[in-house]
Amino acid sequence: MPARLKVRRTLFIVVASLLMFTLVAAIVAVPVVRSRDVAFYVNGKPVTEEHVSAMIVDLPFDATSEFYNTRVDVANPSDPKTQYLVAGLKTASIQRLIVMHAQSEESLRLGIVVSPSAIDATVEAYVKDHALPGDSVGTERLRSPDMRSYIELWTTSKAYEESLTKNMTVSPDEIREYFATWGWNYTDAAGRRLTFEQASTRLAIDALANKKFQLILQNRAQFLKKESIAVNGDTRYKEFTRWWDIMFGVQVPDSLQPLEVDTGS
Repeated sequence: MPARLKVRRTLFIVVASLLMFTLVAAIVAVPVVRSRDVAFYVNGKPVTEEHVSAMIVDLPFDATSEFYNTRVDVANPSDPKTQYLVAGLKTASIQRLIVMHAQSEESLRLGIVVSPSAIDATVEAYVKDHALPGDSVGTERLRSPDMRSYIELWTTSKAYEESLTKNMTVSPDEIREYFATWGWNYTDAAGRRLTFEQASTRLAIDALANKKFQLILQNRAQFLKKESIAVNGDTRYKEFTRWWDIMFGVQVPDSLQPLEVDTGS
């Protein structure tokens, strides 16, 4: 009888140890696996590598970006100027994503909501603009939940910025001030410079558009500065893999280092 108890006790200890080991492994493994594709966090919310890659593609087509019309995809990748440009574009993409997350939170607070049907329509338009004809794999990726969340984030950001400027007006003095700076750009078909009166209609439209643009840039800069303490450029996956490589004498690649997230001064 004591022998049987001893065997049972030993068996119980082994099973309990295995269960405990499995539980601990799961506690460690789940956060590591979940953060494998995370680039950084904003207020604890993950921003995936997919979102960063998508923003790098989209930012050159955004007229409000300093990288508007930048075509790094057709530039020489070995050229130091191209590499510098690519690095700057990635930094700008990260910054825009940080701002968009902040704008999304502010939209929620203000009750600015984009309907699911509007998101559906935007996703379809996005797929049409980005997928090559017959590319079923690319189309499926663009319709994935992760890409949908990216498109929803962009759409919410746009809705917020539109609400920010929808009631904005421009005064006669502001139009004249705009003309004093940009009047040289207003000419007729023959290239002759227009007077203020001749260009007044276009000036009013352009002065208002510029005022809205400057407000949007100012708002983004404020959000970026505000969110600086809420950004974390490291992940559990990178932390664990760095530890693993160091333990076994493997050189830690740069890709596993915490992402340097520049949120401005």
